[in-house]
Amino acid sequence: METLFLRWIIILSLALVPGCSYFEDDDDDDVVAAEQIIAWSTVDAGGWHNLGLKSDGTLWAWGNNNQGQLGLGNWRERLAPERVGIDADWVSVSAGGMHSLALRANGTLWAWGRNLYGQLGTGYFRGISSLPAHTHIAGADWVAASAGEYHSLGLKSDGTLWACGNNERGQLGDGTTQIRSRFTQVGTDSDWAEVSAGSMHTLALKTDGTLWAWGDNNRGQLGFDDPEAKYLPGRVTEESDWVAVSAGREHSLALKADGTLWAWGANDSGQLGDGSAADRSTPMPVNEESDWVAVSAGKGHSLALKSDGTLWAWGGNGSGQLGDGTFEGSSVPVLVDSSLAWTLVSAGGAHSLGIISEGALWAWGANSEGQLGDGTDVLKGVPVISGEIAAEEEEAEASTQ
Repeated sequence: METLFLRWIIILSLALVPGCSYFEDDDDDDVVAAEQIIAWSTVDAGGWHNLGLKSDGTLWAWGNNNQGQLGLGNWRERLAPERVGIDADWVSVSAGGMHSLALRANGTLWAWGRNLYGQLGTGYFRGISSLPAHTHIAGADWVAASAGEYHSLGLKSDGTLWACGNNERGQLGDGTTQIRSRFTQVGTDSDWAEVSAGSMHTLALKTDGTLWAWGDNNRGQLGFDDPEAKYLPGRVTEESDWVAVSAGREHSLALKADGTLWAWGANDSGQLGDGSAADRSTPMPVNEESDWVAVSAGKGHSLALKSDGTLWAWGGNGSGQLGDGTFEGSSVPVLVDSSLAWTLVSAGGAHSLGIISEGALWAWGANSEGQLGDGTDVLKGVPVISGEIAAEEEEAEASTQ
């Protein structure tokens, strides 16, 4: 799901990827000129679909599209990234369960996909919007957004936090269980700094480094011993050195300023990375290491980056989403392709995405809906190149049919 989390490197301001052997093969006719490949700047993995931005500000989508979540004006899945519209001023994306959110450089917030619970924030309840739609609050002061399974959160430049969509477990944080088709302010505080929407819970950080949570807590994903749902934001621990959060389906990950990684909530697949399968109702350190710089919580697996550019994964692995070449889960972090220097990762439903230092996009795990973007629907147990090459292959195959 995804995710808004701290990124330790601001990815490439380059407009073009330098020469890279990943984009070549032995047949000269099939060589893709590296200078024609535009670098990826960010990606976000949803349940079965993905959103990505390139360094030129263009927006791309691929994977499942049965609810219009790709924003392409139809409901056909895409096995490779396809550009959304013609605008080139997109700055942020978030892929939810079956809906999508994105911000433009002018501060406007756009949404598309399933809207049964009003999670698009357009002011009405409608089954599907297959094209990006302006949210009901048409201001130009949005700075961040996070799409959960059926709810959405948005952060404004004045530090206020807003929410819409499903609210049956209090995940909107407005003190009620009323679903909202319009963004409603979460409390009155104006010092929110980061937010991450999970399946039915929400995590957020304030500017003072404190961690807050609300919504469903049946697996301890809020970080409170009491398993009851919380309908208002509650502070998690007394510490004030939290710097990043990521809410998964029923588990949560967070980083502290000292580089330590913490996890809590559901752990049946080992997604907390602590070597056990026991749920945790309060934040616990994943291990004793202190060089973690980015995290992403998926449905039942987790990804994290270290300061040396290595990528680590743990949790469920039935579809190869850990990327270690096996289909066996792991309750402790395992190294993913040490030959690559990773700069960004995102964990989806049962698939994973990553960007390397050259700006190339890689993917692994479940692929039944084309969510790996490699031009196929075959799952992969190790990272494979995604993006332009896959798109060209898919287009060539289509032209022969």
